[in-house]
Amino acid sequence: MNPTLESRLDALRDALDSLSRMVDENLRAVLLRLTLDENLREHSPLVCIDEVARDARERCLLLVAREHPLAADLKYAMAALRVGHDYERIQELTLALNKRVDRLRGTPLQELVREMIGIMSKILKLHEHVRRTWQRGEGKEPLVISEVQALVSDADGQITALQNRIMEAIAGGGTNPEAFVELVLACRHLKRITNTLQMIPDELHAFDKK
Repeated sequence: MNPTLESRLDALRDALDSLSRMVDENLRAVLLRLTLDENLREHSPLVCIDEVARDARERCLLLVAREHPLAADLKYAMAALRVGHDYERIQELTLALNKRVDRLRGTPLQELVREMIGIMSKILKLHEHVRRTWQRGEGKEPLVISEVQALVSDADGQITALQNRIMEAIAGGGTNPEAFVELVLACRHLKRITNTLQMIPDELHAFDKK
């Protein structure tokens, strides 16, 4: 066993933990804003993940450059690098969703906006399972791909149902086209966040250390 390599692997997992925790915090902040509570009209910006994402990338590259890892550890580091990129993409989508929710506040479509609360709750539950694919306690946590697939299916079903309701509202003669566009794009953000989270266990599963 190479103690330096093991230390770098632990540091890499810690970096992923920090990155995922900050993204989770932002997702929960958007969940609260989907309630359209007037007390949340003035809110602080979402947490910036740039520094933590950069730290995760640097740990991946340091592990590869300085430790000359064996194939399993090298593949794990490369998978972690892709996961970090996935979280940066989720952050971009979350920021965009947050802006659209603010633009939809006070429009006639607020009830449809509130229906996104259930979808975001499902996404947060999905993220809980996704994070278990690299977190370790006394022993290696089991892979949770089957649970992830079930939650993705549920979230997709809810998103599709909401999209259908939006289309029905448009067909019914909606008078605020700008708000409808914002709502359609917000649904697309939810869909893409779900799809990106779904990829993470698959990326780590292929390279998981035995």
